[in-house]
Amino acid sequence: RGVIRHVLVVWDVSKSAAGLDGDLKPSRALASCNALVQWITDFFEQNPISRLGIVLAGKVNDGITGIVREVNAGAELWSPMSSNPEDHIQRLAQFRTAPRCDGQFSLENALELAGAVLMPMPAYGTREVIFIVSSLSSCDPGDVKTSIRRAEEKRMRCSVLALQAETYICRFLAQRTLGRFAVICDFTHLKEELNEQLTPPPVARAGGAAAANLLIQMGLPPRVTSESASLCVCHDELTTTGYACPRCSARHCQLPTSCGVCGLVLVSSHHLARSTRHLFPLPAFVPHQGSDDAPPAQDPHLSLSLCAACFHDMRPADTRWSCPRCQSTYCSECNAFMHDVLNNCPMCESRGNALSCGDADSDDHRP
Repeated sequence: RGVIRHVLVVWDVSKSAAGLDGDLKPSRALASCNALVQWITDFFEQNPISRLGIVLAGKVNDGITGIVREVNAGAELWSPMSSNPEDHIQRLAQFRTAPRCDGQFSLENALELAGAVLMPMPAYGTREVIFIVSSLSSCDPGDVKTSIRRAEEKRMRCSVLALQAETYICRFLAQRTLGRFAVICDFTHLKEELNEQLTPPPVARAGGAAAANLLIQMGLPPRVTSESASLCVCHDELTTTGYACPRCSARHCQLPTSCGVCGLVLVSSHHLARSTRHLFPLPAFVPHQGSDDAPPAQDPHLSLSLCAACFHDMRPADTRWSCPRCQSTYCSECNAFMHDVLNNCPMCESRGNALSCGDADSDDHRP
């Protein structure tokens, strides 16, 4: 799975998005806007060194030819690629205040713009497109299947979330590019399908061979404070504090980002740790179902009454979860917290540290 992702959200804001829906209230556009706000926060929480952008599809300014003109079925890079979630959340807040849904949806124009945005991105990152489609038709100027073949050749993974019903061309796009297709039933289902996009997809293989391993240069900039103000590279504003690029000493006010002077990827240590957590997932714990009537002596895990993490007193009928590595027993709440947030077993970590300290002590006393 990829560590650095380049994800583009293609959001259908045509006339169909403004329609009232009994399952997506108050409208498809505002419901998907609310879901995207929470999803973007969760996305950067689990993929902090990835980049995200938002494309509007409908009656927008033409982003294909570069000529500033309003077209009825166009695509526009509404929120540029960025590693800062606040940039996208502010844009969505502006749309929520004054929603504008007009024109027709064009799958071909959206694909062409997505390819133009994602292809200049570095080859070591994944190229993903998430379509949120409200329309039941696509107003295309040419053959949309030609654009789909080009997206497949460029190894762009396209997933489609249909807010109304299934259409052949959207499912065809998802199947050809190894993406995910789903028809949304309600707002909860929309959030669940978006959450499926939080985990990085498997790295695609080209010609039956795995992608070549690449060494990526990254910088861990220190936070510096100076008495005199200096110009921030990312916002062109004077500031006295910021992060200094270890290569060119250019100052930036937030991480992660790419240096605007030398192009070095700037991250912090906890960003790297959160980005690689999906490469080493915590194994599933083994459930042990108890009963008020059955004797606990047959299963040693059922005889334990305290959770190894929170020391909660578990009842005989409560389900216990045992770690397959250290055989420690946890309650259901701690099991969910470890797999969803913590991503490690506290007892395995504590015993591992104790063994490491013991090995170090034995090495120090070894003649």
